[in-house]
Amino acid sequence: MLTLAFIYLLLGSTGLLIGKGEYTRPIHRVLGACGLAATSAIMFVTVRHWVKWFIGALGYYALKAVFALLLGSSIAQPRLWFIEFALLLGLAVVLCARYLSRKPDTIEAAALVGLVVALSFTLVCDSVFPFLSGVAFLTLIQLAHGRRRRTTELI
Repeated sequence: MLTLAFIYLLLGSTGLLIGKGEYTRPIHRVLGACGLAATSAIMFVTVRHWVKWFIGALGYYALKAVFALLLGSSIAQPRLWFIEFALLLGLAVVLCARYLSRKPDTIEAAALVGLVVALSFTLVCDSVFPFLSGVAFLTLIQLAHGRRRRTTELI
């Protein structure tokens, strides 16, 4: 139940920050920013506990997007959206798979939190662009971190 409440808080804070619905006053946006900062800080500190569950959720939603694409078009979303979302979710699963066997470093933990926050913006805004930017950020962090690790091993 705590996990569901946390997800609701994350999505609610994101909705308040962008002014979704009738929450467009500046105080609502400040509350959303504070809630998003608090949830991000909690996620950053506890990343090693939830990352394996997050990988499973990403895989589940990737399969769900593929099945939605195969079973027919949706009234709410075009078929291209399902293709983009399924590919991005699959790529995120591949990128996060390295954390099944090891604890993420500090910069990788920040990138994982960024990916979760980007996913919340994608779900609230109905756009794949925030998640694309989160996946790209995680990719760049992993490439830079891998290059730095190889350089220090050679020295």
